[in-house]
Amino acid sequence: MSRSSSKLCGRPTCSTRARPVLPGPLRSPAAGLSALDIALGIPLGLCAGVPALSEQAVVAGGPVAALRSVLAEALQRPPCVVSFSGGRDSSGLLGVAVEVARQEGLDLPVPATLVFPGDAAADEEQWQRAVLGHLRLEQWERIEVAPGQLDAVGPVAARVMRRHGLLWPFNVHFHVPVIERAKGGTVVTGFGGDELGRASGLARAERLLARRERVPLLDMAKICGLALAPSRLRTVVFARRFENSAPWLSERGVQLARSAFAEDEASVPFGFDRRLHWFWRSRYVQVCMAAFTRMGEPYSARVLHPFVSAPFLAALARRGGFPGLGDRADMVRLLFGGVLPPEALCRVSKASFTNPLWTGTARAFASAWSGRGIDHDLVDAGALREQWQAEQVNPSSTTLLQQAWLATDRASNGAVGGRVPVD
Repeated sequence: MSRSSSKLCGRPTCSTRARPVLPGPLRSPAAGLSALDIALGIPLGLCAGVPALSEQAVVAGGPVAALRSVLAEALQRPPCVVSFSGGRDSSGLLGVAVEVARQEGLDLPVPATLVFPGDAAADEEQWQRAVLGHLRLEQWERIEVAPGQLDAVGPVAARVMRRHGLLWPFNVHFHVPVIERAKGGTVVTGFGGDELGRASGLARAERLLARRERVPLLDMAKICGLALAPSRLRTVVFARRFENSAPWLSERGVQLARSAFAEDEASVPFGFDRRLHWFWRSRYVQVCMAAFTRMGEPYSARVLHPFVSAPFLAALARRGGFPGLGDRADMVRLLFGGVLPPEALCRVSKASFTNPLWTGTARAFASAWSGRGIDHDLVDAGALREQWQAEQVNPSSTTLLQQAWLATDRASNGAVGGRVPVD
């Protein structure tokens, strides 16, 4: 999805009075994981029963005001702990939260950062210190993670799966140490920032039809033809374009994946504003939010995701309209132009947290795996085992690893009713 170029000169004060109450994520059966979701490592389709964005409380003042409103609500239930990696999304949310707290006399948010000693790919300390210095924040929770602690089937993930069952995304347990610091309060995550900043295949067609870009008529027909085609034709085209990125799928699994991906792509509406409404109702968003909600419950902590909150998405849709607002850099400038230092606004690098997820613990389980716990109609066990033994494991296979681990663990612990006892 794309964003527009707009730099803010002033930032509105957000009153604590008459602030809309944020709707919670869905807790319906539609928010669960299907066998195909698990095999692919991602939920597809739309979640039934999700209230439309148009039915949500409206925040006057546009996306910036909506973002401030969401963060103000988080700050009113302290401690407000911001999951802070040092990237643009988490840095921007922290910056806005600090600004709102100082303007409204609320407790300052607490940045919480996972530290993985010796893992250069996950090291963002230079960026983190630059942002915290700019924001004049002194309190900083640096949580040092022991090797294997946050492995996909390590001790923290095991505790989460035994309590809640299989959750998505597969690295949701990374937030347990952060949620523990927010016991009785609120956690703020940057979930959705990457997705909102990712360019849509429809973006250029939208710009052309909105006359923000001009090309020869023949080129315009080629670019806009598929976007304007009937949904049934779009489904056929996307099915033909499908490329299997999950080599562990069986022949039946590939067939179902092709159909699911084609229908999912064809269901994406034409128009930036309509696409945000679709994104809000997607199972990708709703399943993730439901998982975080369950994770926070044992700690009486609420987990908020401002980028996928209904008030923010509704405001963004109204501001962008059909053609949208520009690219990811434009969105960052729009939301955080007066908050972050220039170097943080412009950065494009990003940390990677794959190494802490696939350590010796995950590889040892994969090596000894009996074949139990997966849907053999959709997944080729031999191909999956080969993938897990590769030097670079495809992260999308991690949900299958966790499903296999959970089935093995329940069998060995004599689980009753689908759960094993937890302390």
